[in-house]
Amino acid sequence: MMRYFYSRPIATRYRARLLACVLGMAVPGGLAGVHTAVAADLIRHLPPRTPMVTMPWAVEEGGLDVAVLSTPRPVVTPLPAARSRASMLPPIRLPGDIDAAMGDERKARFLGTVLPAIVAVNNAVLGERARLQAILRDVRAGITPSPRDQAWIAQIARFYRGKATDLDDLLARVDAIPTSLALGQAALESGWGTSRSAREGNALFGVMTWDDALFVVKPYETIVESVIDYVRTLNSHPAYAGFRAERQMMRRMGEQLDGGLLLRHLTRYSELGGDYIERVTVVIRQNGFAEYDRMDLLAPWVPHG
Repeated sequence: MMRYFYSRPIATRYRARLLACVLGMAVPGGLAGVHTAVAADLIRHLPPRTPMVTMPWAVEEGGLDVAVLSTPRPVVTPLPAARSRASMLPPIRLPGDIDAAMGDERKARFLGTVLPAIVAVNNAVLGERARLQAILRDVRAGITPSPRDQAWIAQIARFYRGKATDLDDLLARVDAIPTSLALGQAALESGWGTSRSAREGNALFGVMTWDDALFVVKPYETIVESVIDYVRTLNSHPAYAGFRAERQMMRRMGEQLDGGLLLRHLTRYSELGGDYIERVTVVIRQNGFAEYDRMDLLAPWVPHG
């Protein structure tokens, strides 16, 4: 169980803006540079080995048709005509009967729900990173950030617990988490979505918080919010400074982020220490999660009407 966490809630205004970016809604003055929508025509990945099987339990009205392969390898395709922009992507929750599924079927249901959320949140963060990189280039060229950019930097710095005056450190914090790593931790921490905290509170990553005098697993309204909090934690908590430094080095070397190497810096994520790292590694390897690191969302889906 995770021990390094945020008991302080995310600022309501910032969380709303970040969620809006993840859900693909336009937010004046919000996070710029992100993909304008997360609801996508499909997810790009390696060619499937087996025919696609539709997953009806992951579909909500006006939302996404989440289908997976028996391997499983998720694909996301749009359903027709959402009623409003707010319904472009439904509040993602685990299937209610996921604990009744067995073996590969359970994994398929879990991945069909969680994988799109992880990819979507990572894309939103990469949008933030792109904007920050552009500002940093201007600063190095002697151009002072606009008042709007300065306000945005201050907001980002608060969210990631960085300093608005240290853009290089902030850039090391504003980055994606390898999909394989996020999937491995989510699967292990939530028992492939079958734990009570996952089913009732959308808690995938074992983040703990205080509820009056009790130390409890932090609940969320949706899977997306759980992923956002997890990404924020790894990107901001002092316990994971080594994780961020290694990731930044990979960026400077022009390498793809390696979830396996970055995982070595998360011994403080769990009281199990090194044993926890080994367990997550086994989950990632046995389920071929590394291939998901090459996935991305494609063209945004704009609903009709």
